[in-house]
Order: sequence, then C-alpha cells, then structure tokens
Amino acid sequence: MEFYSVTARSSASWTTIADSLMPMDHHYHESDRWSATMSVQESADYRLLRWDQRGGRTSSRTRPHIRRVAGDDFYWVVVPEQGSYTVTYRGGDITSAGPGRGAVTVLDTVCHLHIPPSSAYAFQVPRTEMESRTGPFGKYAAELDLSSGLGRIARTLIRSTHAEQGTLSGREFDAVCQRIGELLCMLSIGEVSPQRDQHAEVTDQVRRYLRTHIGHRDVRLPAVAAALGWSPRQVRAILHRSGTTFRDLRRAEALRAACAFLGDPAYAGVPIGELAARCGLNASWFSTAFKDAMGETPRELRQRRRGELTARTAAADRPR
Repeated sequence: MEFYSVTARSSASWTTIADSLMPMDHHYHESDRWSATMSVQESADYRLLRWDQRGGRTSSRTRPHIRRVAGDDFYWVVVPEQGSYTVTYRGGDITSAGPGRGAVTVLDTVCHLHIPPSSAYAFQVPRTEMESRTGPFGKYAAELDLSSGLGRIARTLIRSTHAEQGTLSGREFDAVCQRIGELLCMLSIGEVSPQRDQHAEVTDQVRRYLRTHIGHRDVRLPAVAAALGWSPRQVRAILHRSGTTFRDLRRAEALRAACAFLGDPAYAGVPIGELAARCGLNASWFSTAFKDAMGETPRELRQRRRGELTARTAAADRPR
C-alpha cells in the first residue's frame, strides 16, 4: 500500500493532480484564490483519499475523457465531511451527498461534478466486487445514509483507515477496504429499495427487447445493453442476480422467434436452416434444441401449422 499527500496552490496544479486519477474538464470558481490538499492511500485494488478544497469547482466527464479512461471498472463512494458533492448526469438525473451521507457514483458516462469548498473522503472499490453482492446500483448509482447504525460504522471505518496514513501494510489495507465494501453493500441493499425491483425490471426489458428484435436487429449483448442504456457488465450482473444469463434468455427467445417464423405462411418457402440462422441459432443443433423446448421438431411444427392453415381455409370456403 502506498500513501502520499499533495498540495495544489493553484487551479492549474489541481487539474494535473485530478487528471492523474480521472481525466476531466475543470471550471474553478475564483480560480486565482483556489487551493486544495489531497492525501491518498492506494493498492492495486483499492484507493482511499481525502481532499480539503478551498474554493468551488465543476468538473465534467465528456465522451473523449471516457474513451481515454473508461472508468467502468470501479465505483467511487464519496463521503463529505463538510460541504457537499453532487453529480448531474445527462438527462438531469442527480446523485448527491452532504455530511452524514454517501454518494455511490459511476464515472463511465457523461456527467458533471459540482463540488463547493469542502472536505470529503472518496473510496474507490472494484465494480465487480460491489456488484457481486448487490447487483448494479442502477444507471446513476445511489445515495446512502451514513449518519447512524451500519452507515455510521462504515463512515468511522473509512475515517480511521485513512488516519493511519502509511502505517498499514498492503495486505492490511486491502483487508480493511474489503470490509468497508461489504458494509456499504449491506447498507445499500437496505437503502436502495428499488434494487430487487430493478433486477426484475431490467430482466423483463432484456427479454422484451430480444422478443421484439430477434431476426430483425443485432441482439448480441453489447448491442442490447447499449439499446437499453446499460453496459454489458451491468446486464450480465443483473441477470446473474435474477438467476439467469443473457445466453439463456437469448436462446429461449430465439427458439420462440423460430417457432413464430415456422408457423408464418410468409416464410413457408424459407429453408429451416436459414430461419435458424436468422434467429442467431446454430443449425447443427437447432432441431434437437427446438424439440427439447417445443416438444416437436421444426419440420413437424411447420407441417402441423401448414395442415391447420389448410383446414381453416377449407372450412372458410365451404358453402354455408
């Protein structure tokens, strides 16, 4: 574990320091009198820092910044001691925190950070570690109550860990940070009440999107995630928490779409292998998988539907 402290006596020097952690554009209020200090503990997996900022700033994450450093591998949990911390995302969604609160934020999307004169801790934790316990925090993360109970314990642990500065070994620092992450996850499950509903909602959204677009659009995970406004990592994590996988959902909806195509007279002349490929299914195992799911082979279903259509047509043509 490494510990270091830096002092910025001008806005220009702070820009250099801040961009070494996460590239952004910065607008400083009263930049000629602006100054700040930052102390940082970090290991390969975690980072815990404190800033004391005299002067306000607005920092912006733009698409070029995100392309340069994606910022999608971790969450930042910001815990103000004085002042406030607010993130405004494109579209107007806001995550904010003041003393006694914590803001769990993501910086992998376009956003603006509004930070007045303040003192705050910021805890960087691997995203996979948090999401393995809670699932994604939602498109724009979450706000946590750290004023009492479990929240106050987590805040106290953050303070006391950083107060040790460079005395902790790397192994000790990682162990404590892992405990902090566990406490924040436990707190978030209770605090973020829509979590479970969000899991079910996103799973249904994925299912509906696949059902609508299989055979007509790209339904690979990156394309589906982008269309729904999520990252592939988030979709995988949510589906895992819901007890399924993207592969299973896509396969089920692909077989359902193939069933619809096989029964549609408009596709009566299209070879079965071509319909399977259109649905993204491997023709070599399509017949077996289809029979396991539907109880009959694709050819049997097509023949049965054709017979049913012929019977209905004949019945409609009989004199009354």
